Amino acid sequence: MQMIKLTLKEEVMSGVVKIPIEVDSLTPDNLFGKNESEIKAVKVWWGNRQGNTGDLFDVSVKGSAGSAEEVKVVFEGNLRRVKHIGDGMKAGEIEAHGDVDMHCGAAMEGGRVTIKGNADCWAGREMRGGELVIEGEAADNLCAMYRGEMTGMTGGKVIVEGNAGECVGQYMEGGEILIKGNADVLAGYAMRGGRIVIEGDAAIPGADMIKGEIIVKGNVEMLPSFKYVGVETIEAEAYDKYIGDYAMGEKKAKGALYVKKK
Repeated sequence: MQMIKLTLKEEVMSGVVKIPIEVDSLTPDNLFGKNESEIKAVKVWWGNRQGNTGDLFDVSVKGSAGSAEEVKVVFEGNLRRVKHIGDGMKAGEIEAHGDVDMHCGAAMEGGRVTIKGNADCWAGREMRGGELVIEGEAADNLCAMYRGEMTGMTGGKVIVEGNAGECVGQYMEGGEILIKGNADVLAGYAMRGGRIVIEGDAAIPGADMIKGEIIVKGNVEMLPSFKYVGVETIEAEAYDKYIGDYAMGEKKAKGALYVKKK
């Protein structure tokens, strides 16, 4: 096992204006096989210009790896303006100690990303595989598609220990999302597949959905365009089952919304 520790230098975020850093180049599959000097030379975007990783982060490397699966990258320091952590990664493990900026775990295909704090907008955007764990809260557009795209999450698993913002799983087609807190408005908007489990409350889930499942264990603000079809048992608990969204037309309304009976 190889551990690569990247600690953001204090002076990088010491100014009045905190310039964002994009670190999609610092994934286990990209860093595998590189020594410390080579990792320091990897280019990252800092605002509108590129810089060397070693100019922004203190870098240390311990152990060795026979493949990207055996590489663990650990981010430390003030990460609130560090974007694209784990973006596009295919293997290995990333751990970020603290709150992070947008697009963490975006377009992941494999591996595991753990955020030990809160994650800003578009975490897990267009995710295809792997696992993303957010130990704090997730902001808006978790596992959704980005502006101008038509497909959100298609695979993988996401766990949020806290609450999530609006439009969780927008245009989702596959994969699984677990929200252990509440979800803001429009979870599962235009959902085409996959599964969303919300252990807390949800407001207007499933708008425009045509496939997939949404399971809510807390209170739900329902849309009138869902049809009640009966009671089903999920993991030994009773749920009211609704089909929708009939606003999309009767032939398209194949999404399932389960609400735990009180």
